Amino acid sequence: MQTSVSLRERKRTDTFQALHDAAAELVLDRGLSSVTVDEIAERAGVSQRTFFNYFPAKEDAVLGVRAPQLSNDALEAFRDAGDGDLFARTVQLFANSVRSSIVPSADPTRRRRLVADHPVLRQRYLMRVADTERLALQAIEEQPELLPDTPEAARALTYLAGAVVRFTYTTNPGAISGNDDEALDRAIDTFRKVLRNAL
Repeated sequence: MQTSVSLRERKRTDTFQALHDAAAELVLDRGLSSVTVDEIAERAGVSQRTFFNYFPAKEDAVLGVRAPQLSNDALEAFRDAGDGDLFARTVQLFANSVRSSIVPSADPTRRRRLVADHPVLRQRYLMRVADTERLALQAIEEQPELLPDTPEAARALTYLAGAVVRFTYTTNPGAISGNDDEALDRAIDTFRKVLRNAL
């Protein structure tokens, strides 16, 4: 039974990737306004209906992003006080939110080029980043017993975690989509050192 679930998930991942690759390549070749959802679906070898099962809009397919989700495993890891300190667990939670919104193995260099060439894609990408932030914040706010007893603690922790994830992305663009936890750990250590020296 586990194998069939695994194969189904692999097929979903392959379809995500095929749609993203088709959309990105078409837009790089012809421009955003000249490409239709039908053309993207046809190039990826799926129906238009299948396209909309994976992406709500053409722009999301081009960027290789979707609405974020947090798995039960990600939420449990955040709640587990024995699994690292609150700061590290929050960074991991935020990273998991971001990772869930990015098509696995999407090319960050290609995404940067697309965003630079098409300002509307930058707006869409920032919207998805805000979605990941809101999802992480909601998960943190649901665990008030883990937080310092100060106003806005959840928001401050979320923003700090987001800064670590953004820092990781800018220094190693493939680290987030590639699930490189070592790069994330190095970024956490860097922030710890900077904060210790700054306070």
